[in-house]
Amino acid sequence: MVMGDEAYRWLTLPGRQPFAGPIRDVGSRGISIGTLSKPFGLPGLRIGWIAATSDIVQQCWSMRDYVSLSPGKLNDYLATIALHSRQKVFQRTQEIAGKNLETLEAWIHQREDLVNWVAPRGGPLGLLHYNIDLPSFDLADRLAGESSVMLAPGAAFGYENFLRIGIGGDPDVFRQGLARTAPVLEQLYSERGPIRG
Repeated sequence: MVMGDEAYRWLTLPGRQPFAGPIRDVGSRGISIGTLSKPFGLPGLRIGWIAATSDIVQQCWSMRDYVSLSPGKLNDYLATIALHSRQKVFQRTQEIAGKNLETLEAWIHQREDLVNWVAPRGGPLGLLHYNIDLPSFDLADRLAGESSVMLAPGAAFGYENFLRIGIGGDPDVFRQGLARTAPVLEQLYSERGPIRG
C-alpha cells in the first residue's frame, strides 16, 4: 500500500505546475487522504477524507468510531457548505496567493543579496533563505519583538538560516509585514554580516 497525504490537493499556485494526480487513481494499492484544514481554511472543523478500497475504508471507519465516534453536526454542516462552495473558495485562495506571491517575489528581487527562495509549486507556505549570520530562532524573535512580524524559524523544521513564510493572508497585511521586515533584515545584515563558511 502507498498512502498519499493530499492536504494541499487544491492549493496549486497560479502559474505553477500542478501537483500529480491522487495516488488513489494510480491503482488499488493507493490510498489518498486529505483534509478541509488547508485548502478550505477550516482547521477547526477536524474533517477529512479518504479514498481507498472499500475494505480499507471500512477498517478506517471502524477505527474512527472507536477513537472519535463522530464529529459534531455543526462541523458536518459547515463542511458540506464548504464542499458545495469549493470553486468559489479555491478561486478566492488563488487570487490571494497570486497577489502575495507577486508581492513577495518583487520584494525578494529587490534584496537578492539578502534573501532568496525556491517558490513552492503549491500550498500557502514557503521557506525564505536569508544571508545573515544569525540563527533563525534569534531572527524570528527579533522580527516578532521589533516589528510584530511572525515568521517561524527554519531551524524548527530542520532548516537553519531559513524562515517559514505564509502567503495565504490578507494581501494588504502581507505587504505591510514585508515592509516591516525589510529594515530589520537590513540592519541585522549590517551588524552581523553574511553567513560565514
